[in-house]
Amino acid sequence: MDKISLDVKKITDLYEEGRKQYIKEYLAELHPADIADIIDTLDEEKKKELFNLLHAEIASKVIDEVDEHSREQILEDINKERLTDIVEEMESHKAADLIADLPKYDAQEILENLEWEDSTEVQKLLKYPEDSAGGIMHTELLSVREEMLVEDAIIQCMAISQDVGNIHDVFIIDKDRRLVGVLPVRKLLLIKPEAHMSKVMDRNVISVNVNVDQEEVAEIFKKYDLVSLAVVDGEGKLAGRILIDDIMDVMMEEASEDILRFGGVYRDEKVMDPPSRSIKIRLPWLIINLATAFLAAFVVGLFEDTIQTLTILAMFMPVVAGMGGNAGTQALAIAVRGIALGEVSFSNAKRPLINSIIVGLLNGIVNGIITGLIEYWWKGRYMLGVVLCLAMIINLIIASFLGIIIPLTLKWLKIDPAVASAVILTTFTDCIGFLSFLGLATIFMKYLV
Repeated sequence: MDKISLDVKKITDLYEEGRKQYIKEYLAELHPADIADIIDTLDEEKKKELFNLLHAEIASKVIDEVDEHSREQILEDINKERLTDIVEEMESHKAADLIADLPKYDAQEILENLEWEDSTEVQKLLKYPEDSAGGIMHTELLSVREEMLVEDAIIQCMAISQDVGNIHDVFIIDKDRRLVGVLPVRKLLLIKPEAHMSKVMDRNVISVNVNVDQEEVAEIFKKYDLVSLAVVDGEGKLAGRILIDDIMDVMMEEASEDILRFGGVYRDEKVMDPPSRSIKIRLPWLIINLATAFLAAFVVGLFEDTIQTLTILAMFMPVVAGMGGNAGTQALAIAVRGIALGEVSFSNAKRPLINSIIVGLLNGIVNGIITGLIEYWWKGRYMLGVVLCLAMIINLIIASFLGIIIPLTLKWLKIDPAVASAVILTTFTDCIGFLSFLGLATIFMKYLV
């Protein structure tokens, strides 16, 4: 039994014994992430009861760690005064995320109950899209004027450390609050106290605009190997900072979103959703897939006479089409990942296309020969094996080519490649697989019967 299971059993036993004070003491010794894991495993009523036992400071961390379904259940009927206390303990960007999930009336009430300074910071963040740099930035940071002495900057750093949390960099601003430089805290402690910040700061400061998409922010972190990044507004004024742990969350979120979209579902669908909501989200894509399936059926219908003459062809049709789909999906996964990471675009697509075609050709030859040999061993028709081999080569070459070109084209058309690529690719590989196999069978029919 793992640690979480043991914790859940312990808490359940304490519940049954009515020892809530012991539960409080037990939870106080756990990490907020572990408490969140425990809450996620409980039924709705116990989730709410357990969460209400937590001190506001711990609850502010736990509410950020629980899954979305548990979070919604907890927030459904939480006392507004308690929620205000919890929000006051949260970092500004996390408080903004929480308030953004509340009904409009409740959100306004919480904002009015917050201290003026906290409310102002949160309202400022709520103006930005949640997937932008402004939406994920912290407003708590260490900024000093360029004319300040190093010793004064150190004193200021010590004074605000409790409110700001981890301080990796000191951001240097001018009299108009425009960002002009940056200095890592570790260097700040090694410089002569009487030096001016303007003399020791790094003027080649990397920053992003508040409206930059979070995926692009993640790429900047990766490119420059950063632990924190300044965020500025349209006038170059310092607005906030983004930390590496925020970007880790973004990368996991984006990866999960791409995987779900690849399957024709969306990140806001959850496993605990009622069937009606899941149907509403999934049904449109299933209807689109149904339409593409009929397109493949139409292609097969073009060769109805061929299939009637040689019914054995029906046995091997799914083999050619299925292998084309698999090969195309492999190429597609690599292409979508390359596009997401900024490694592949139309400007440098020549090499990936050539490589993919070569891979498709070689895979087609190997799999085609294997398929042909299996057919000959099974049914003893050597010419049908040749047709299978040729069809397999053709379909895998085209599938590998389309696996690269389809997502690139969709990206150029400003359509998310992760959403639509799989549907289009499957349609093409099915149609081309049936067309190549049945077309070749029709051409060589006199050698097959």
